[in-house]
Amino acid sequence: MRSMKVVSTKNDDGYEVTNDTGEFVFKCDEPEKLGGSNKYPRPIDYLLGALGSCLNITARSLAKRKGIKISTLTITIIGNIESRKIDNQRVKKQITSIQIKFEMKSDLPRIREEHFFQECVTTCPVHALIENQTKITWSY
Repeated sequence: MRSMKVVSTKNDDGYEVTNDTGEFVFKCDEPEKLGGSNKYPRPIDYLLGALGSCLNITARSLAKRKGIKISTLTITIIGNIESRKIDNQRVKKQITSIQIKFEMKSDLPRIREEHFFQECVTTCPVHALIENQTKITWSY
């Protein structure tokens, strides 16, 4: 088994955080209205971006193995967030569903795209990580 590690460090009195993988460094923040400085993406932006990036990489990897030439591939990820009060002072925000939309120009016949995208979804490691926690739908 392989292990992955990210160290998150708080930088200031706000919500800015530096994440270090040992090879790469990236920062997270929150919007000003929530107490952040709005200088960097929110953690949830990275989560949705990780899903879109992993699906895109998975699709290109599958296409390469199958001899499919992709000229453009755009994957749009929409996370629907629900807010509900826990008590008088706290609000819980939760992603209740995620929609994935594939748009691709390739030499793959349109009639075979749905099967290809389904294979991308079922083999994507990030999708597998979150699929049992969040309802995910996809379209093309």
